[in-house]
Amino acid sequence: MRKRSKQAIVITVFILFALGMGLLLVRFLFPATSEEVERNETPALSRNEVQVIRIEDTGSIGIAEAVPVADAALSENTAAEESAGEAETVSEDEVPAVSEDEAVSENEAAPEEEAPEEEEPVDEDLPADTAAPIVLAVNAAPTIKIGDTFDVHKYIGYADDVDRHVEMEVSGEVNTAAEGTYPLQITLRDDAGHSTSQKMTVKVVTEFPPSTGYVGKTEAFSDFINTYKTENTSVGIDISRWQEDVDFEKVKAAGCEFVYMRIGGLDEGELYTDRYYEYNIAAAKAAGLKVGIYWHAEEGNARQVKASVDYLMTVLNGQELDFPIAYDWEDFMRFENHEMNLYDLNNNLDVFVSEVEKHGYTGCLYNSKYYLDTVWTSASKHPVWLAYYVSSLSDHSRYFMWQHGCTGRIDGVNGDVDLDVLYHDVPMQ
Repeated sequence: MRKRSKQAIVITVFILFALGMGLLLVRFLFPATSEEVERNETPALSRNEVQVIRIEDTGSIGIAEAVPVADAALSENTAAEESAGEAETVSEDEVPAVSEDEAVSENEAAPEEEAPEEEEPVDEDLPADTAAPIVLAVNAAPTIKIGDTFDVHKYIGYADDVDRHVEMEVSGEVNTAAEGTYPLQITLRDDAGHSTSQKMTVKVVTEFPPSTGYVGKTEAFSDFINTYKTENTSVGIDISRWQEDVDFEKVKAAGCEFVYMRIGGLDEGELYTDRYYEYNIAAAKAAGLKVGIYWHAEEGNARQVKASVDYLMTVLNGQELDFPIAYDWEDFMRFENHEMNLYDLNNNLDVFVSEVEKHGYTGCLYNSKYYLDTVWTSASKHPVWLAYYVSSLSDHSRYFMWQHGCTGRIDGVNGDVDLDVLYHDVPMQ
């Protein structure tokens, strides 16, 4: 057996040697021309093509077929072979970088990328769309100067209970190059086909008329006390940076019993702290006043609400409050920019209240009577601070607090201030 193996090895070596010598002899006798060499070289690939070696299974024998494939990815082995050949130098700028997490061997399927966490839609709770869109805010007679651009969205805000992208059609034309009065017909239409119409008359002028400013009837805090202070009520004010430096000792001496103050808010996508908040809460407490805070809200979804509450709590830093934290959402003129429906807006309120409760506080809603009656369907679940500038309320049972007016005057505050009535018989929880 060993003898036969040695003979086989000798014969195999001799045959291989003979074949090699034969090939050298043929090469020597029939040299290839330069043109033949060029023809036999692999043709250059276009910029978007990659030479890929495809292996087809034909039993025990693997047949390699070269296939040019546009925009194909190289296997590890093919890339190594081309790199070894150094057929072409490629700058770093021409090759997209691939992280280790993106690299996948040719025998592994590429893992599906985990999508970023998004807010759970509230669509599953939405009823059938049976209501037409509503106009939330409108300037029905805007005035612009000659040469200015007219953008109808600056003068109207609208929403639908279900549709997040209400269609708006405008009939009419505004010539901003000529003075005149231009009537427009605005039609709002939701996906279900319901529509609402609104008229607008645009006035184009050479110059704006001189502004006379708003001159409202002021109300002395002493008169406010005489009218609205009872055994069942307390009287107070609400403030923000617009009141600037407040002398809370004088405010307290004038008969004020509590102060609501703005802690901060979300404005144009940016979280901020009211520049006077730190002073206001410290000085008001030092003067012996009860305190509450409100949040200037412009959130478009629940994720933003949660981020706002996180920020708010960082600023509040565990301060003790005497009243619920108020959610003050008033961006109705630009409502459509938030890509919400009215159910989303109410969901934001619910999330806000739920989030502040997790930190041991109570939440409430601050808004005007028109929007409480037309927009805030969730208001009945939460305490409500009503803004309604009338002389009296026929029924205050829905509201723990009433913002009676915005032109109050009190010693310790320069200029106008909001006046508020707190009802003791309406729970704040």
